[in-house]
Amino acid sequence: MKSHKPSAAHTKLRDEIIALVRRYGQLLDAAEILAIAAHIVGQLIALQDQRKMTREMALQLIMANIEQGNQEVIQKLADEQDGQA
Repeated sequence: MKSHKPSAAHTKLRDEIIALVRRYGQLLDAAEILAIAAHIVGQLIALQDQRKMTREMALQLIMANIEQGNQEVIQKLADEQDGQA
């Protein structure tokens, strides 16, 4: 699957979702937030036009973005730790 650089709209949406997660992080534990996010992703898959995006295509897209998100957090944590050593 081809990777794309996030547009300004993509970044804005992601930043707003992250802010919302942080706000609710005071009320819910991480597993609850993850479950809610997964539920929403399931709903978004159901809303896709199956002629353009099959379930399998959606799952590949999700897995690629999970990997990218994990790598970004790992890199950020490593950079923060390097700065404190």
